[in-house]
Amino acid sequence: MPPGRKRADQPPAKKAKAGEPRAKKAGATESREKAGAREPPAKKAKAGEPRAGRAPSKRPARGYHHGDLKRALVDEGLALLEEAGIEAVRVREAARRVGVSPAAPFRHFPSREDFLRAVALAGMERFEVVSAAEIASAPTPLLRFRALGLASVRFALEHPALFELLNGPAFRADPEGARALHAAQDEARSRLQAMLDEARARGELRPTDPIVTEVAGRAMAYGLARMFLDGHLPREGAMELTAAVLDVLGEGLAQAPPDATRPGLGSAS
Repeated sequence: MPPGRKRADQPPAKKAKAGEPRAKKAGATESREKAGAREPPAKKAKAGEPRAGRAPSKRPARGYHHGDLKRALVDEGLALLEEAGIEAVRVREAARRVGVSPAAPFRHFPSREDFLRAVALAGMERFEVVSAAEIASAPTPLLRFRALGLASVRFALEHPALFELLNGPAFRADPEGARALHAAQDEARSRLQAMLDEARARGELRPTDPIVTEVAGRAMAYGLARMFLDGHLPREGAMELTAAVLDVLGEGLAQAPPDATRPGLGSAS
């Protein structure tokens, strides 16, 4: 067929009237319909929200969220002390148990000695708590003095590693670094002295040097605890023996009433 001529069986294309839209080609129409059928892009989730179609994770968030890291580390230090002795008390191990990095504790404890001192101070506070009721239940100041001695020996036998830590040479070597510990020890001595002053004011003690009386009581409790722990005295029946020895001390300290010569401290062990 010569170019430019139309086939007879192919009718001429109908021209659109003015104002009517042109007919769309089939291919273009289908393509645009498909494009219109696409879903709009998913909305981005806000920070902290799980993505659409994905269940929230049940894994706990990583990192340490404890309210008091220093206290948590000291508690772990006390646990290590009870489990395996002074040599086991290490900052790195305490950090591992708490769940923080090895570097995290050093803001609170620059050295192992600082950590040991904090553990020792916490141990003293623990003794004050567990012995308070026993001491307070004694009816007179002199009997409270006796109850303090009993509580001290009992605590040493129940917590031998803490007894060694509190009485070791580490803290005497650095008085400046151990100021908080020494302050706690001074406060404990002040309470002991106040107890003896009250006993003296009530006429329970004979006239003696207050310092000598205080040292006698402390030396008696420390010496008995040391002898039990070192095996010089049997552990069996330790508290009964301690009570008897403290009664002998009390008889020497007590002011004798007019109708007796050796009144002692009384019973209750």
